[in-house]
Amino acid sequence: MTPAPLKGHALRVGDLSGLEAKHYEVFKKNYLVSGLPDEAVREIAELGEYRQEKEGRHLITLGSKSSDLFVILEGKVSIISQSGERLGVIGPGSVLGEVALVDAQPRSATGICEGDVCCAQLPANTLRSYMAKNQNHGFLMLSNLARVLSGRLRNTNVAMEDLKAKHQGHWPKK
Repeated sequence: MTPAPLKGHALRVGDLSGLEAKHYEVFKKNYLVSGLPDEAVREIAELGEYRQEKEGRHLITLGSKSSDLFVILEGKVSIISQSGERLGVIGPGSVLGEVALVDAQPRSATGICEGDVCCAQLPANTLRSYMAKNQNHGFLMLSNLARVLSGRLRNTNVAMEDLKAKHQGHWPKK
């Protein structure tokens, strides 16, 4: 089932009248567009398809091939691992799907709506084309992605070291 676009929210180039002002303000705060000039943020916002989703709906599904990026504008989304563990909850201003955007591999987690969610879906190919045509903006966007993904990797490394130290006596030595 394909999510239904928000009625009256189709955007035209140079015109954000279809996007509620409050949602645009949230869009501007996502880390992907951090440091970009306002005009570039508007252009990127115009690339999005704005959707209203209901509770329980999957924005992304583990293993699916889509590389589209989502910006959460309203509501919350649970991130679920392959093992079914809840990794966290994201809300307004958060970005979802950036790993698949970067590596074009199947989704590494599932994102499930907790209640009603409004989001911007940025098609991967359209976003990549924008970044290629606007290389200065694209470089900054990739830098923002790299910074956030590197931070997550560092946090994972620390968590693994903590887990290893906690279970040091329980694991066989090499």
